[in-house]
Amino acid sequence: MQTVESIEQQRIGDIVAINYHAAGVFREFGIDFCCGGGKTVAEVCEKKGLSVDHVRDRLNSVTWSEQSPSEDYASWDAGFLIDYIINTHHRFVRKKVTEIGFYAAKVASVHGENHPENVAIANNFTLLSAELMSHLEDEEESVFPMIKALSDKYAQGQQFTMEEITTIGQFLDEMVDEHEQAGKLVAEIRALSHDFTPPADACATYSILYQNLEGFERDLHKHVHLENNILFRKVETMLLNPN
Repeated sequence: MQTVESIEQQRIGDIVAINYHAAGVFREFGIDFCCGGGKTVAEVCEKKGLSVDHVRDRLNSVTWSEQSPSEDYASWDAGFLIDYIINTHHRFVRKKVTEIGFYAAKVASVHGENHPENVAIANNFTLLSAELMSHLEDEEESVFPMIKALSDKYAQGQQFTMEEITTIGQFLDEMVDEHEQAGKLVAEIRALSHDFTPPADACATYSILYQNLEGFERDLHKHVHLENNILFRKVETMLLNPN
């Protein structure tokens, strides 16, 4: 079994990019591996008061065998990865925001008096939904097509123009900022819902809402990880290593 060497100085996003099973370990410790993927394990452990040795031991307990092609996202070319993100994660967001929004509004209406946190959850999810829908449109209409075009130019050995470099840099900064805002909103929803734990008097709809919110958070974390820590890094690599 392969173990992780010098884990303290490795970036969390890089570790998860090598083996997505490590995401489960970081999730156990409440460590953000998507928006916070640029931080090292040592930095995060110090900030959260966690034992680096304990985190290392848990990471070393993960199977570090070669990933199957279906999970080896870092090896995929940018165009293929973009298509996967759109067809899997963008489609999931568009499908679930209406469904979860309906459940959130209903639970807030019925249970808001006794459990007022659900009013805040419904409001946060409404805001999150609006931001994500706008974000997906920006990516599909502007950011992703430009990344594909740059990848094609790079593969053909062509030089990037300064305008292209400046524009894609601005795009990526905006996308990362929006990912961070989405991450903050889902973190607030998790806190308000007591880690998606419904109370003893919860009805079926209440429980379904919390199950869906947890699934939405899990998908969003992977979605953002694939973009921040893999796709956008591929772009940065092209820019830092021009033909």
